[in-house]
Amino acid sequence: MLRPLLAVAVLSVLALPIAASGTPIVPQLTAKVTASSIAVVGADGTRVRVLQPSNYRFIVRDRTTRQNFHLVGPGGLNMRTKVPAKTTVTWSAYLRPGNYTYRSDKNARMRGTFIVTDSPPPA
Repeated sequence: MLRPLLAVAVLSVLALPIAASGTPIVPQLTAKVTASSIAVVGADGTRVRVLQPSNYRFIVRDRTTRQNFHLVGPGGLNMRTKVPAKTTVTWSAYLRPGNYTYRSDKNARMRGTFIVTDSPPPA
């Protein structure tokens, strides 16, 4: 019983990208907020749709005083910037499997979603 669990743990560690310093690389997502749009994009600049469970670094670039960035998800995840502030902030969060919503609290039409799944990404 212990051997299969150990094998999964070893494979999980081996699957993490490792920096030259020997520490795992934390995936980075960028949240962009303007007066008329909101999005979460990956390193390649495309909108995030599906992610794997992991610790993520969010760089939130809120470029307007009229909107904000508000991320809500499983496990009580609830992070936001303030509406009257233009800001760039960095957050770290563990994203577990489930549905995530990001939005502006001032404009119900400015919103997006992504899912975190345990299933391997399509080939």
